Amino acid sequence: MRSILITLLVVCVSVLADAQGVYKKPAAQQPEPGEKPRRGLFDRDKTPIDKKYLEGACPMVGNKIVWQKYFYADDKSAKQIYDIMLSFLQKMTKDERQTEKSNVAAVNEEEYQIGARFVEKMVFQNTALSLDQAEFAYQLLVYCIDGRCEVVMKSMSYIYEADRAGGGQFPAEDMISDENALNKKKDGFLKGGVKKFRMKTIDRKDEIFRNIANALKQ
Repeated sequence: MRSILITLLVVCVSVLADAQGVYKKPAAQQPEPGEKPRRGLFDRDKTPIDKKYLEGACPMVGNKIVWQKYFYADDKSAKQIYDIMLSFLQKMTKDERQTEKSNVAAVNEEEYQIGARFVEKMVFQNTALSLDQAEFAYQLLVYCIDGRCEVVMKSMSYIYEADRAGGGQFPAEDMISDENALNKKKDGFLKGGVKKFRMKTIDRKDEIFRNIANALKQ
C-alpha cells in the first residue's frame, strides 16, 4: 500500500511539472535589430518634451500672449531695414500657406513702421484619410531704427472645426497659455488637444523670426 501511494505521488508531481511547462508565461517579444519597440495599447508616451514648449514659452503682456524680439543689422540704416522688412512681409503674404485675408495693412514711411495681418493654414496632420488643420491669425508689427528693428507678434487666434459642435474661433490665450496648456508641474501638457496648438504656434513663431534674421543678413 505504501509503495502504491509513493508511486501516485511521483506521478502527480510529474504531471504538475509538465503542466507548468505547458502554461508557462511566454517571455516578452523582443524587437528585431533596428526595429523600434512596440508600445502597448495603454502605455503612456514618455517621449521627453523639449523645454522650449514648456513654462514661459508663451509670455503674457497684460492678459495677452505677445512675442517681442530685436533684430540687429549694424551696417544698415532705418530706411534700409524698413525697405527689407516691407519686402519681406509683402512676399510672406503670398506664401502658399496664406489665405486671401493676409496683407500688409499699414505702413508709416516717416517713422519706418509696418503693420501686417496674417491668416494662414496651420496643418496638424495631413494623411490620405484625414486633414486636421486650423486657420491661424496673427499680427506682425515692425519698428525700424538705425542698426536694428523690433518685431512684435500678437493678437493671435485660431479658427478650428467651425462647422462642428464645439468648434469656432478661439483666442490664443485660451489655447496655448501656460495656464491653459500646461499641467500643474509645468512639465507636460493638459489633455484636450492644446498640445498641438502650442507646439505648432511656437514652431511657426521660431520660423518667422529665423526668416527675418536671415533677410536682414543679406
